[in-house]
Formats: sequence, C-alpha cells, structure tokens
Amino acid sequence: ENLSQKYPDILSRIASFSAKDADGNPKAKSFVLDCEAVAWDRQAGKILPFQVLSTRKRKNTTDEEIAVQVCVFAFDLLYLNGEALTRKTLRERRALLYEHFEAQDGRFAFAVHSEGSNVNDIQEFLDASIVDACEGLMVKTLDRDASYEPSRRSRNWLKVKKDYLSGVGDSLDLVVIGGYIGKGKRTGWYGGYLLACYDEESEAYQAICKVGTGFSEENLKLFSETLQSHIISGPRSYYEWTDHPLVRPDVWFEPKLVFEIKAADLSLSPVHKAAYGHIDSEKGISLRFPRFLRLRDDKAPEQATNATQVADLFRAQNRHGDDKDKD
Repeated sequence: ENLSQKYPDILSRIASFSAKDADGNPKAKSFVLDCEAVAWDRQAGKILPFQVLSTRKRKNTTDEEIAVQVCVFAFDLLYLNGEALTRKTLRERRALLYEHFEAQDGRFAFAVHSEGSNVNDIQEFLDASIVDACEGLMVKTLDRDASYEPSRRSRNWLKVKKDYLSGVGDSLDLVVIGGYIGKGKRTGWYGGYLLACYDEESEAYQAICKVGTGFSEENLKLFSETLQSHIISGPRSYYEWTDHPLVRPDVWFEPKLVFEIKAADLSLSPVHKAAYGHIDSEKGISLRFPRFLRLRDDKAPEQATNATQVADLFRAQNRHGDDKDKD
C-alpha cells in the first residue's frame, strides 16, 4: 500500500536523513530503509500510543495541516547506492546504516538495540522497552544466518511482545533462595534472584527460574537491604538445584521472601528442578520470561506454589495450546 499522501512531512525531509561527506554531499544517494513511523510528542520527546497515529488524515494533507507529528525509526538498511544489502549480515547492514545516516531530533532516529547472548539479556531489554511505551522486541540473529529475508517468516527473527508476559493465566508465588550481584544501574544491589517452588512431599525448595525484570528501584533497594540479614554460606541441603553457570547465584539466602511472579509460559528444563519427574522423568519445569509483580509478605515460604501446582499449570497450558490448534 502506498501511503505517501498520508505522510507528506516524511517525504519532504527524507533526503535530509542522509549523512554528509566531507564535501557536504549526501552519503546515501539511493536507499531502501526498513522503518516505522510512530506518533511523536515533540514537547515531551516520547512515543505516543499507536491509536494516535491512526487519527492522521489518509490523503490530501499539507505539512501545515498535520496535527499528529511523526518520528521515523530506522531498523535496517536493505539497499544503498545501487547495491542490494539483503545478503549481508545484520551487523554489516547496521554498520552501513549508522555510517550513511544521521539522527534528527524528533524526526528521524535509529531503533534502540541491545546485543545479548541469553534469555536474561532479552528479559532486561524487554522490561526497558515496556517502560519506554514500546510494544515489545524483535530478536534477530546478528552474524550467523543473519541475511534479510523480505516477506517471509524466518526462524532467525523472533517477536517478543509485552502481551506474552500474561501468557500464564495464574501467577506463581515463589521463594527467593539466591541472588545475583547487580551491574550497571543495579550496582550495589542484587540485580536478580534465583526462585524456587516448594515440594511438600520432600519438604525441599526446587529451583524454577531466575528473575530480573519487573522491579522498581525501590524494590531493588528494599530487597537487597532485607536479605542482608538472611545470607548463608551455601545452599541448604533441602535446596534442589543444578550447579550450572547460568543458574549458580552469587549469594545464597535463607528461604524468607516470597515473590508473586508472572510468566509467558512454562517449559521443560534440563537445568531447573521444579516439579522434577512430574512431567518428564529427567527434566524439571522452568518459567519463560518471568516478571516480578509484588512481594507476598502475607505468605510463609511453605505456602508458596508447590511442585504439584507447577506441574498442573504446565499440563493446563498444554491442554489450552492443543485446544487452540484444533480451532
């Protein structure tokens, strides 16, 4: 669909998006950008809800008549100065994008990106995107199998939306048994926690996931201070966990705090021990994209979500998925 008439303001300034060479000439003489136009509050310097953009007139609009201002966010560069770039890696295309274009305050910007190698990196970036009023993330391969494939689905791209965080119908109440030293803005606090469900049969706490998203600065400060008096030298004998680099916490705690957690879904895990043997004889259950909701100071650790309940949630989720497939 050609939407040129709806965005005369973008058309009038698109050539100015190009950076200039030493002689003042545009570096990008011909190009195809993968972009998104968003409604933009220039006074506050922030993105407005998508619904605001839909109120723009679709045609016969002049620059002077435009009530809803837009900012163009560039994700990718597909063609540059006569050369198709789709076979290049995302890292190469992005370098060319930054080299040949320059941001304009409130008019043209580069999509914010973060490089990560594990689920925790994605969780933290998703949390930040939600705070900034974004719908979610696109997770893409950077170097390997990182060509651009137009108009087709690819396993090398994964959409992660904030809506996915409400995937599990019921929240879980989980016990804090370990902590991870914070980095960057979280230096001086615990930046994440190892959580466990309670197995009533063995009276053990079974590790289920790490969580590092959903916390306010006040939460991080409060929990870090509260847990200082509950630090122990190592895991209790009744902690069931796997000594794996992705799981091993920096600090161990007595089971005192209970967090209410929401997750996108539950998955079988060769690492975590929650409900071990209930569904699979060699695997436990873990949470994907867990997010802190609140402290359950009304619950004792033994009243946390138990292993049987975790297994029941997993079964219910799979039944629901089967029903959707049948529809």
